[in-house]
Amino acid sequence: MYEQTLSNPAHLPASATSLPTPLRPAREVWGYVQSRPEPQLAIASFGKRDVSYDLGMPKPLSWRRPALHNCTQMFDGTVTVRALNDQHAYIQLPVDHVLEVGDRIGVGISHSCTTFDKWQLLYLVDDEYNVTGGIHTFF
Repeated sequence: MYEQTLSNPAHLPASATSLPTPLRPAREVWGYVQSRPEPQLAIASFGKRDVSYDLGMPKPLSWRRPALHNCTQMFDGTVTVRALNDQHAYIQLPVDHVLEVGDRIGVGISHSCTTFDKWQLLYLVDDEYNVTGGIHTFF
């Protein structure tokens, strides 16, 4: 949402002419694929109780199958969160996507402020997703 808004130079501070690089989500939330009931649908283990959704759905960023991958695999932009209920996300996939039950899926949050009230502890991680610390929230 912010990237789309800030791509308009009228929304940037007077001293900036453009964004130097694409914006990255300030926060990621990870869940597991719990079901693949249809060729183009996966159900993931996060929902409205876990992520903000007031300014747009979470954006699928990457996934990982621990038994197969040594690092996260990036989505190519064809995967979207089409809906959320309290505890599940409905992930729209290309029909031939290899995502399967048990895979981890990471999403970027469009508006991180309203995710603070959902988590009392946020984990800090390095580029390989090793936990390096934590931040307590008091929202």
